[in-house]
Amino acid sequence: MLSLIIAFWLPTASGGDYSAKIGDPQWKTSEYGYSAGVQIEYRLSPTAKEALHKGVPLTWRVVIELRRPGRLWEETVYSRELRYTLQFHALLNQYAVETGNGGSEMFLTLSAALAFMASISTDMAPGGENLDATPLQLAVKTRFDREALPIPLRPMAYLDHRWFLSSDWYLWSIPK
Repeated sequence: MLSLIIAFWLPTASGGDYSAKIGDPQWKTSEYGYSAGVQIEYRLSPTAKEALHKGVPLTWRVVIELRRPGRLWEETVYSRELRYTLQFHALLNQYAVETGNGGSEMFLTLSAALAFMASISTDMAPGGENLDATPLQLAVKTRFDREALPIPLRPMAYLDHRWFLSSDWYLWSIPK
């Protein structure tokens, strides 16, 4: 009975004040392809901040897709996932942000680290397609990776709304 309640409750639960917000889409064309960018506002709950300051790394995956709407379903023309891991180093009293490509940056404040993670820009060059011929949508979502948390924290992260730090899908039509 409990698993049935959880199964119906989890998909409808939201982070509310703590979920990430995505905005300010930018779309550029050049002779080499296309470039898309967005701004993400990460809002950490007090519970997530406390865990961060106790040494628990927090990981988000940002999914960026270029979609072609269809009558029955959408076709994904391009998809890319970016990974960011935020960690506090108590001995250095600094925050580190690791990117999925092996890079790492250090920051003195949490707001500076979150600002670094907030500005997303990626090149999109789908294989020789003429993208000007059909309408396209830019779809972006950031997903908090609960599976990257230490095992003892995972059950709490799935049940407590203060750990729902992901965003919904944000869609924008791309101007031709």
